[in-house]
Amino acid sequence: MLENKINVAINKDLRKKYGIRQFPIVKGDIVKIISGSRKGEGGKVIDVSHKSKKISIEGVTIAKADGKQVEYYIDHSNLVITKLDLSSPGRYNKIKDITARRSLPPPEPEAPEPEENENIENNEELTEETTEETEQEIIDDREAGSEETDDEKTESEDSEGNDNEESSEDNVKEDGDNDEN
Repeated sequence: MLENKINVAINKDLRKKYGIRQFPIVKGDIVKIISGSRKGEGGKVIDVSHKSKKISIEGVTIAKADGKQVEYYIDHSNLVITKLDLSSPGRYNKIKDITARRSLPPPEPEAPEPEENENIENNEELTEETTEETEQEIIDDREAGSEETDDEKTESEDSEGNDNEESSEDNVKEDGDNDEN
């Protein structure tokens, strides 16, 4: 037997955008808790219990006596939807129909998530570019560092030479002092 869908309030921005006050909640929507002990927390919906009309949110857990963290189910009346998951074509079409009836601009379809293979190829290209840039930076730093090192060597040699001269003068003075006594 199918249970009724759970309608949850929508935040003010989405109300203006879509022209509706509430919408059925599904796994994947982003919600915020508006009342109760967990007020202000929010996250992605990970489970909807149609029987008890409660929703479980990612990151909102409660500790059991044995220390295990379990999902904390929150009543639908204590939530507000902050972002709708429109990846489902049926849900997207429903919002599109509603906005058309209310003379509002149609919602933007969600961008499809790139496949893992594309990400790997893009990451490899980025890695190669980054590696080339990094190698060039290292070479530039070494060249700049070697110039500084030459200057530093010259300065340090000069200062060492001065120190030796000063110390020999001190030795002469000390020797002279000893002779006078």
